[in-house]
Amino acid sequence: AWVTKGVIVGELNLKRTPLDWPIVATLVIFAVSALFSVSTKDSLIGSYGSTSKSLIAIVIFILFYYLVVNNINAARIKLIFWSLVTSSSLLIIYSLLQLRSLYLLPIDFTHSQSFNPLGSLSGLTMYLVIALPLLVIAAAQIREISPKLNKAASIAIKSALGIVILAGLVILALLNGFTFWPVAIVGIVIVLMFLLAKIIKISNNNLLIPLAVFLALIILLVLGNFNVMDLNLPAEVSLSRGASWDIAKASMKENPFLGSGPSTFYYNFSKFRSIDFNASPLWNIRFDSGSGAIFELIATVGILGALSVIILALIALSISFLTLIKTDDKEVNSILLALFAGFISAVLFTLLFTQNNSLILVTVLISILAISASLVMYPERFKTLKLSFRASAKYALALAAIFLCVSAGVVILFTMGLKMYLADVYARQSLVVANANDKIEKLNRAIVLAPYQDNYHLSLANHYMALANQEAIGGRDPAKIQTNLSLAIERGKTAVNISPDKANNNESLALIYENASFYTRGALEWAENLYKKVIELEPNNPTPDLRIALVNMARSNVETDPEEQNYYINEAIKKYDEAIAKKSDLAAAHYGKAIASEKLGNIDDAIEQLKQANLVARNNLDYRFELGRLYFNRGVNQPNLAQTAAKQIAVSDITVEGEEGAEEEISITPSQPTGAATVRNEDLNIAEQIFLNILLANPSHANARYSLAVLYQKVDETDNAKIMVQTLLEIIQDEQTKASVRQQFPGLF
Repeated sequence: AWVTKGVIVGELNLKRTPLDWPIVATLVIFAVSALFSVSTKDSLIGSYGSTSKSLIAIVIFILFYYLVVNNINAARIKLIFWSLVTSSSLLIIYSLLQLRSLYLLPIDFTHSQSFNPLGSLSGLTMYLVIALPLLVIAAAQIREISPKLNKAASIAIKSALGIVILAGLVILALLNGFTFWPVAIVGIVIVLMFLLAKIIKISNNNLLIPLAVFLALIILLVLGNFNVMDLNLPAEVSLSRGASWDIAKASMKENPFLGSGPSTFYYNFSKFRSIDFNASPLWNIRFDSGSGAIFELIATVGILGALSVIILALIALSISFLTLIKTDDKEVNSILLALFAGFISAVLFTLLFTQNNSLILVTVLISILAISASLVMYPERFKTLKLSFRASAKYALALAAIFLCVSAGVVILFTMGLKMYLADVYARQSLVVANANDKIEKLNRAIVLAPYQDNYHLSLANHYMALANQEAIGGRDPAKIQTNLSLAIERGKTAVNISPDKANNNESLALIYENASFYTRGALEWAENLYKKVIELEPNNPTPDLRIALVNMARSNVETDPEEQNYYINEAIKKYDEAIAKKSDLAAAHYGKAIASEKLGNIDDAIEQLKQANLVARNNLDYRFELGRLYFNRGVNQPNLAQTAAKQIAVSDITVEGEEGAEEEISITPSQPTGAATVRNEDLNIAEQIFLNILLANPSHANARYSLAVLYQKVDETDNAKIMVQTLLEIIQDEQTKASVRQQFPGLF
């Protein structure tokens, strides 16, 4: 519309501002960083879910700034201000009703207390804190901002805004665990400083409104960690500022000036996460955003990019402050104060916390409005660059070229945005439908609209893998199995090709190859190579080492040569050790090493490893049972009584058996001979206590009862053995298994 106006009028006026050259420098640095990015696609349009950090987003933000600064005036400043106040008021009312489980929107996925337009509860509290100065100024200075309003209308609006402010404070109190009170106080303190210093004139009665809000915030801060009401809201996690700074420092060593590229923090996190991060509860989460914009900027666009953004922010803040000091427009200076306080609050949140897309847009919007309004109202007029297209033909051609480029760009961006939105609609529908073929159909539609989204390809690959597994269990049609396997691998490869340096993509394809190993020769080798690539991308993550160990255990299971079996088992133990070195409390690695050591006949080491696994995973009945089994095996004299593992380490993820109410298979062949009786010893006593503890947690644990029956029979405690056998027969549902138990324990049932 702006360029079209220039075509019609015949000239285009561009306001020259102090931000022009810093903006140009920032754009150039981001563009060069994107050019040399580890993922040009992600840097250009953003990684999935982080489009607001991409180069295209930066371009749009810059264009929006020039649109606003060249077309805003005092009347439009007022209009925008009241629009923000109105929308914030509606958001507060809506959010308060949501928290009280009163849902206004007739859309199913919005019917949750935690749902809000900002995307998260912490995002909601940040927005309310940013908007609070606007609401306070609107209530306190309504007559100054809109002097044409009659007294009755002013009182009505002021009363309504007072209720809205109170409701906003109630929401912040309800979401106390998500609210950062210091920033809220800073925003109101800035307002009060200008009002109390009479830089912005205000009546004593109206001054009570910001003072009351200030005192309320102080009280809420001093109260500390309190709960007004138990809303049972979900927890939110983010990367700590300490870890973000560590990653930023490590990133500077690799690429100090340009970073890894815009919107590629996931790469920096994977590669530079410290080994100490494995000790945190969030060790197995991959973060794509840092806590603190400066840390993330240093990692993604380097020192140059971070400095350019800092300079931009400082210039903007300086101009906003100077305008507040110098301007004499009574109707607008209060609005400038509200925008300035909101701008400061937004900057503080950006420096301290993770920002989602919605908050980034809010921060950019408030910042641009604050600086544009300040530039327009600044007492000294800035120079204007006038491009007159009536003077010569070459200027007219230039205008035509600009008009066509901008028009084409707008159409392309709008079309791309619409296609991305529709693709996500189909992707969400794939989560709702139950049938695997329907899921595949929806995802294929999404991929047609957005073929560059690697997440779609990974999801589709997993669904094809699920179809292959279903066919292997049910129809067992080799052609269908092979077709679905090929499609799963093809889609996984596509995702890796789109973002080859994304650890999650390589790991997902490796898991697909692991599952395919049951049907395809050589799949385990491909899986191992991909896990090695993951280790390159995530050198301090213990998971790929654990997966390679599982791959080697799977190889040993299919080998017939004892030497080859032992070779792969020893290789697995090496990888288990590497995983444990990175994360000493990794229960799965200790468990896996125990099984590997047992296969090599090293029962003592196997017991020690299972002790470590049980120390970490105290509630894992599977690990407890395996420890009891090993103590039993070491405690008996006859080798033919030794129990075998309850389950083999498979290529797929380790599963937990023995859940409450679940029927489980007996881990010992019931028909095997029991051998001669023996006397109790320390190992058998420990095994007995372990099995009894398992039964306290789960009385229906069949393996534990069976093991106790064998143990009591072995030590010649017939009464105890009879109790265990009788209870075991009640638990077992399979008649064939019952017959085997009766055969093994004659006279004990």
